[in-house]
Amino acid sequence: MNNVTVTQAYEMIFRNYPDVVGVKEVSSMLGMCSKKVYELIHNGKLLAIPCGKKFKVAKLSVIEYLLTDTAA
Repeated sequence: MNNVTVTQAYEMIFRNYPDVVGVKEVSSMLGMCSKKVYELIHNGKLLAIPCGKKFKVAKLSVIEYLLTDTAA
């Protein structure tokens, strides 16, 4: 299997998304419901920054989650 670095993945996927996204966008990016995204955040599998009552997630964190979760 081809090993992809985070930098390479950043340049290839999720180009149409901004660098910081909300739970709704993460849900769309990963193809899962918002409830599952909140679970990932609360379990520490997806890094997020609390912003009032919402969370903000760096696109880079989503990519890192994909690369580490699928490798396991």
